[in-house]
Amino acid sequence: MVFTAYLDESGTHAGAKVSAMGGFVSDARQWRKYEKRVGKLFKRYGVKVFHAIDVRRGHGDFKGWTVDRKIEFWDEFQHIINETLESGVVAFIRDDDYKYYSGLYWPPKARRDSKYTILFRACLAQIVDVVGHVPQAKEPRLHVVLEHGHNNANDAVRNYKWVQDRVTHARRALAGLTFSNKKDCLPLAAADLFAYTAWGEQVGQKLLGVAKKPVKSQASYRTNMVWIDINRDTLNGLHEQTIRIASGGPSSLPPALENLFS
Repeated sequence: MVFTAYLDESGTHAGAKVSAMGGFVSDARQWRKYEKRVGKLFKRYGVKVFHAIDVRRGHGDFKGWTVDRKIEFWDEFQHIINETLESGVVAFIRDDDYKYYSGLYWPPKARRDSKYTILFRACLAQIVDVVGHVPQAKEPRLHVVLEHGHNNANDAVRNYKWVQDRVTHARRALAGLTFSNKKDCLPLAAADLFAYTAWGEQVGQKLLGVAKKPVKSQASYRTNMVWIDINRDTLNGLHEQTIRIASGGPSSLPPALENLFS
């Protein structure tokens, strides 16, 4: 049974106090249902390319929209996601914690991960776990799609291959990592919506406005979205692992990371 996960990041720009990566994993049938319904929604509202930040700022296809129209579109989009997709995940890392991690001792051969790569590792671990526990999935295979263009994309590829080589159950499940864009890939729009919304909640971003109608997405939410807070304990574990690998020691996961890769 083949599953595909689509992930996108938010708040990875310079100066951001919190960075996030999020998205969804589902099987082919679920993604077809999602794309059919979202395609109709976008056509009805005249949306060709979705960027959550454009909705908030009134840019691109959302130029000139009223607050009420934005809220109704946003709610309907989230409602479709709730009804069609298997599971979501979003991971966060605070800039202060990343600075702490960066300030640790790094010998010449040790590779320090970027925020983007750390977030990717956390999301990947959760997605692998979800796929491994779908009752009807026999010998599940997982394909991962990221939005292309990020400066640290190659590091994500490197870490993906690292997990394939060293984590037994992940090696059985992982079937490839590719890149796409929101213009050609509707599922990345769902990842963008989730990552941006979750990031906004973390930084105290104001709501778009107050809904004048019952919010459909609140009623349809199935508690199937996981939030991961990457703290200093996890970062210490990543650091210990990197130092051990750089010194030629065993590359198995340290205890602090077992919750991410189990």
